Amino acid sequence: MELVIASNNSHKVRELRCALGELAPFIQVLSLYDFPSYKPHLLHAEVVGDSFEENAKQKAQAAAAALNKITLADDSGIIVPALAKVGAKFTRRYEHTDQSATKQTRKLLEEMKSFKDLERQAYLECCLAIATPQGILYKATSRTEGILAEDERGKITFEFDTLFIKHDYSKTLGELAPSIRDRISHRRKALEKLVGALSSLQAHQ
Repeated sequence: MELVIASNNSHKVRELRCALGELAPFIQVLSLYDFPSYKPHLLHAEVVGDSFEENAKQKAQAAAAALNKITLADDSGIIVPALAKVGAKFTRRYEHTDQSATKQTRKLLEEMKSFKDLERQAYLECCLAIATPQGILYKATSRTEGILAEDERGKITFEFDTLFIKHDYSKTLGELAPSIRDRISHRRKALEKLVGALSSLQAHQ
């Protein structure tokens, strides 16, 4: 069965491809890089949902319709409860923008400079969505909980890698070996919940 990872982020594509190789080896993994003629349309498709789940759903459905393929899309980010606005319904969410990962990370570090100890708690959240050209949709969400360091440590791959320390670990994600970081990833944990759905789709091919 072919599955297209509907992302233009090479780091996400690599991580999801590796995880799929372990969790669902029966799948032939493709990405938007395999469909250059569709890529500009997909990359500029407007995503307007107000949650990770809604955005992942929109991305997956748009790609499935455009490519006539089964697709996997994600939306993910960091949630920092201490930065919630007073009376706000949702905690503040840092959005992916056209700023570099380094700028986003340093922006968060600056905003957190007056917060100490448990006030620095945060979590990474990911929603994955699988869509088919026929409209069948599967979704799964997972979180990785931790705390924000008071200075940058390690190497940035994704935003906030050099700040985020998972509970029960002493190093930031940026300091961990890639194999460890991939194993504890919120994306991988969400993908693990979708293995049954992938097997079901494979059985009906």
